[in-house]
Amino acid sequence: MFSLTFIVVSLTQPAQSQQPSNNNSNSTIRFIQPTLEKEPENRGAPRDRQGAGTRGDCPNTNIPLTALVPLIPRNLKLKQLRTTDTSSSKFVLGLTNAEHPTFWFYVPYQIKDINVVKFVVLDENNNSITKEPLLINLSGTPGVISLRVPTTEKPLEIGKYYHWYFLVDCKSQTSSEESEDIAVEGLVQRIEPNRDLVRRLGTATPQERVALYAQAGIWQDALTLLSELRLAKPKDTVLASNWQDLLKSVGLEDVASETITQCCTR
Repeated sequence: MFSLTFIVVSLTQPAQSQQPSNNNSNSTIRFIQPTLEKEPENRGAPRDRQGAGTRGDCPNTNIPLTALVPLIPRNLKLKQLRTTDTSSSKFVLGLTNAEHPTFWFYVPYQIKDINVVKFVVLDENNNSITKEPLLINLSGTPGVISLRVPTTEKPLEIGKYYHWYFLVDCKSQTSSEESEDIAVEGLVQRIEPNRDLVRRLGTATPQERVALYAQAGIWQDALTLLSELRLAKPKDTVLASNWQDLLKSVGLEDVASETITQCCTR
């Protein structure tokens, strides 16, 4: 089975999002990389948002299991270059303003091929914020799904990094030999928006709020709000174009055309 290992992260200061521009309504919705005061440690930080597993029974697919999360480059500012390490490595990280954020994944497998799906979020001390890993009942896959941390669970604390795992165990197609889960993992950090962003969000339309979140580097909230708008108006071509633009801005063009499905139950 999949072994969960939490990455120890430096937590002195929360991430600081960039200042949004003044023009939101008539421009392409594009994600702007956030400026992080403290980065996750280089060693072992999640760097791949696509599924990994050595002996998984899941069928081969054109597009792998994928987490809809940006890959944030390390050393975004010169002030962070305090050693001779100039590595251009990236890590999987989404920022949020939500106490109980929503996470997004592209699941390429048919329901009939899936045995168990689990989701877990760990705090900095390697403790799950839920009493046990969440068992997820999928529907409508292949497609893009969302999972929200239940409001009955402890909220994320501002400034802290949390390590999440999305695990898929497919039904065995060969033998009774134990297989390894296909998994994607990443980090999430809850931040507190600055006063100017809060003010602008309060007077913005929903679509303008998507642009404001994206320009401020608050990925989880931008994607979640935009998906809610698309589900409410599935034939709206402008919202469809916004969705394509947002995903392409973080290199997720492979899943930008995939269906958003109403999912999931626990």
